[in-house]
Amino acid sequence: SDGVAIDNENNGSNSSAAEEIAKQLREKALNLRREATSAEQSLRSATERKKEIENVQADNWIDSLLGLTPSATVANNVPVASTLALRLQANNLLSPSKLMRICERLHERETAMMVGPEGFLSKDTNVIGGGFVLGDYENNSMERKREETDRISGLLDRVLEAVQIIDEERGQSMNELCPKLRMRITDLRQSRDALIRRKIDNLVNSSSANIDKKEKELDNLVRSSFYGESDDDESKSEERKKKERIMKRLIETPTWLPPFIAPFAATSPAEVSVAHWKMIKSDILADSKFTCTSWDATEVAAIYRGRISTRSIANGNESDEDTVADLFDELLAKVQNHPELSTKLQLFIVDDFEWRPPMDMGMSYGPKEDGPPPVIIALAKEAVPEQESERSMTTKSLAVFSTLTALFTTFAYAVSSFALNSSFFNAVVKENDAASLSLCLPLFFGVLAISALHEVAHIVASRKYGVKLGKPVPLPSLQVGSFGNITPLRSFPSSRTALFDIAISGPGVAMLASLAMIILGLRMTMTAQSFTYFPVVPAAVMKSSFLIGSIASIVFPKVMLASLAQPIPIHPLFLVGLAGLVSSSVNLLPIGRLDGGRASMAAYGRRPASLISLLSLLALAFYSFSGVSGVIIFWGALVVLTQQRLAEMPSRNEVTGINGIRVSIYNALLILSLLTLAPFPGGVS
Repeated sequence: SDGVAIDNENNGSNSSAAEEIAKQLREKALNLRREATSAEQSLRSATERKKEIENVQADNWIDSLLGLTPSATVANNVPVASTLALRLQANNLLSPSKLMRICERLHERETAMMVGPEGFLSKDTNVIGGGFVLGDYENNSMERKREETDRISGLLDRVLEAVQIIDEERGQSMNELCPKLRMRITDLRQSRDALIRRKIDNLVNSSSANIDKKEKELDNLVRSSFYGESDDDESKSEERKKKERIMKRLIETPTWLPPFIAPFAATSPAEVSVAHWKMIKSDILADSKFTCTSWDATEVAAIYRGRISTRSIANGNESDEDTVADLFDELLAKVQNHPELSTKLQLFIVDDFEWRPPMDMGMSYGPKEDGPPPVIIALAKEAVPEQESERSMTTKSLAVFSTLTALFTTFAYAVSSFALNSSFFNAVVKENDAASLSLCLPLFFGVLAISALHEVAHIVASRKYGVKLGKPVPLPSLQVGSFGNITPLRSFPSSRTALFDIAISGPGVAMLASLAMIILGLRMTMTAQSFTYFPVVPAAVMKSSFLIGSIASIVFPKVMLASLAQPIPIHPLFLVGLAGLVSSSVNLLPIGRLDGGRASMAAYGRRPASLISLLSLLALAFYSFSGVSGVIIFWGALVVLTQQRLAEMPSRNEVTGINGIRVSIYNALLILSLLTLAPFPGGVS
């Protein structure tokens, strides 16, 4: 028992010693933890201070690129790449480390604006170093944040483009910098997008039911405001849904989408996923001459901005337009051969609608921008012009009415041409001999034939280029029977050359045929033995046109000596040619969707053609109100009523123009049309 007691005492003392050692160890561990926490906090603070200093320095560099000053603290416009290249040089920011830091800082601000409350491209004097304004969700709307995100992203892409300009200017000295910067930003953006996508998926999955309920309530409120009823029973017609969708797209049309393409995007029955828009950049533009620097997209359209590499032009004699044409043909071939995009997308190449001339800073660096650069516009494959099957019953009824009216006015033109023929007048009016009206049939069918020739020329040219045409709608004329036809395009022309050939073929062929008939008709009148069955018109008809009067002065000079009211028998071929010449001339006027407007746009470009069309409409209005010409008055009314004054649909390639021969042909035909519509001296138009 004594031994057991001694052992218990030893065990008690050993336990106390162990507890004391454990206590000391715990205190030492706590001290080490406190020291580690303090060291970690000090390191974190030092890192944050260093990061803040680096951010302030990078923000100041960005301010210098934006041209911000104490008096101008808001960057309203993102400078163009050439301006940024100048500012990079002027502020000594060409070192790789500085450029990398600028790009990384811009990416940080882009990400902050997308996922947090900060990032505006503005200066705040209350922030140390004058950095970016730190906003909050309450005072800054999502629309504002989205706009700022786009501006920051645009500035980052412009900086990369400026570095590329510097690379090309310096040759081998910096030719590896731009690819490194672009690869770094691409990696950062991909990581950021993946993180945001995961966060969004979590939020959507956790609250999708509430969101759907609120959206439905909001939709019902909007519908009840417009229609006085809700849509809980899902009874709204498909037609109303379609109109609402089109209206919504038109209201939300981005500024980069040209107005001549926007209507087709708005009426597209199909939408395109973001993945397919990205395929254009990764699969179509990646290995082409077009270096994509930025892109933007909606559910039905996308834009790809960039530069066409000058190094890719192997032939020194190749023009810029030829380079664009070759590039676009290459892109179209890639899309056509792509397993997914060939059935979902179509491409256009147009001038940048948002382009504005850069400010002249007195320095020249990089390529000079003399005009808007080309951009690639992508639309859904289903975004096409209105088809014949989509025409409303009202439109079809008006087309039938216009056709019947044109037939009536053409026959009236033929009958009126014989009104001064005494034999015809006596037979029809006094003897009620309706059979005498058969004398008018050659003239009636002749006018219809010249109009048909006009349309056949359009059809031949359109089939050559694979462009679909709509059914022609004849336009009546009280003066010459028919003004020709409205022939709508049902598919996009491949180029301005295709548009020109289709447009000019109809009036060009008809005008040449009409001139031949006028000359032949005058000749046959001179050699005729009897005028019993000839139309009889006043001599004023010969002097109503400068071109016709000039031809008559050469071929049949005696007729030009007669007074304006003198009745003159004339061969029917002359009057057929007269009708064809006048209808071709008015169609060649450079206005909107007329043949002349289409040819003008193909020859001079969309912007100059719009100005020419406006001036032509003003001249048409002046002559209409002045009462100088009955033809112009009636034609001006038809142009306005049939909406032919509006601009024509785009070609797939709006950048590449037509050759000089075609421009000369159009100018010559336009001069002939103006000479036709101008009166001969001493005559009345």
